[in-house]
Amino acid sequence: MSVTSGGGTGDIQAVHRVAEILRLFTLMSPRLTVAEAAARVGLNRTTLHRYFTSMVLDEILERAPDDATVYVPGRLMLQLGAVAQGQRRVLDLAPRHMDALSVDTGLTVVLSLWGASGPVVSLVSEAGTHPILITVRIGSTLGPDSAQTRLFVALSGDKERFERYLSRIGEDERAKLDRHLPRCRSRGLTRIRIPAVDGVVLAAAVFDEHDVAATVALVGTTSSLPKEATDMESALLRTVGAITEELGGGDTRRNTLTEP
Repeated sequence: MSVTSGGGTGDIQAVHRVAEILRLFTLMSPRLTVAEAAARVGLNRTTLHRYFTSMVLDEILERAPDDATVYVPGRLMLQLGAVAQGQRRVLDLAPRHMDALSVDTGLTVVLSLWGASGPVVSLVSEAGTHPILITVRIGSTLGPDSAQTRLFVALSGDKERFERYLSRIGEDERAKLDRHLPRCRSRGLTRIRIPAVDGVVLAAAVFDEHDVAATVALVGTTSSLPKEATDMESALLRTVGAITEELGGGDTRRNTLTEP
């Protein structure tokens, strides 16, 4: 937005005012005029009109098709709302499936959502009983070399979004990631090793009706999650398939494993 120039407190104030305006839109009141906003926020109409104009340019708001004086949430807000709603649904539905998978395999199960800088570990189940469990901290952002990043980049239909992500990582990291994408697309799941802890991650994607919604990964050691453990792979695919079905997504069943 171009409401203020420069940095510092002016920008912070502009963000706060935009948030105030957006809070006025609710399910019960999805339409708003500048006059209504001015009365409720406490700013003059001229200032509010400049905000509304900038927000329309950035697709945060748009004019109602039946009345040019009325504003409604724009494409960007609808997109963000869909993302937030989809993530909430995944977080509500996944835990029981993850716990069952952890008990079934004896391993740690991790669910990751795409964040601002890559996959973010959002749920962890350690219901498994294997004597050695490798865990992952909730809130951790995973790097370009992670199995989860491979899946999001390879399988998402939002190419523009991930091209922005790829443009921010180093050339060597991008080249390494690019080498794995074709096989990841053809197989639907991927496996990587973490030599520092003798660890292995086997991950597959969960889909909603729009795109990749999350990734689910089994985390173990080279002995608890060997390459030939096709039963582990099948269990993981059943789990992501069940979550995908509940989300109304497409079929994610695969029968082969991507090698690192």
